[in-house]
Amino acid sequence: MMTKGRMMMKRSLALVGVSVGGVLALMLGGAASAAGVPAVSDGYDWTMRVNDEERTQSAILAYEVADTDDQPLNFSCEEGGNRIFAGISGNSPDLAAIALVSGDQKLRLSGTTDVDEIPYFTSQELAGGSPFIRAFAANGWLRMTADGAARDMAATANGKQAIQRFVRFCAG
Repeated sequence: MMTKGRMMMKRSLALVGVSVGGVLALMLGGAASAAGVPAVSDGYDWTMRVNDEERTQSAILAYEVADTDDQPLNFSCEEGGNRIFAGISGNSPDLAAIALVSGDQKLRLSGTTDVDEIPYFTSQELAGGSPFIRAFAANGWLRMTADGAARDMAATANGKQAIQRFVRFCAG
């Protein structure tokens, strides 16, 4: 016959076992789902700047190293315009398209490269509420392929907030 104390101990041990198992499942599930997420690159992050000197406010979201010209990709928009454009400075003068991936969303953006002093690629318009932009805001990272070279661009916690603010700013 089991005493009340032994039953309580058995229940406690069972609950601990379930709790530990649940924590392990969450940890392993999290690791499995994060397997495709790129690591944050040292020194790089997504930052947002608002230009309010003109009649309509505009913003730039740039993946960059702070206080340098190192900026492999940026997005720009007008406040509430729901139109986003990607830009790359210093690329190949022949660049006509880039491919972007974030999670399970993929996008190919064609555009034009102006060759002045430094080549500058500007993409076609991208809707602020597109599935790709929503995935990018939720995931906090993207992979860009341009001129056959792929580059991962993952955000820190602050960078992820900047991405989300930018998307809200653009969508209105």
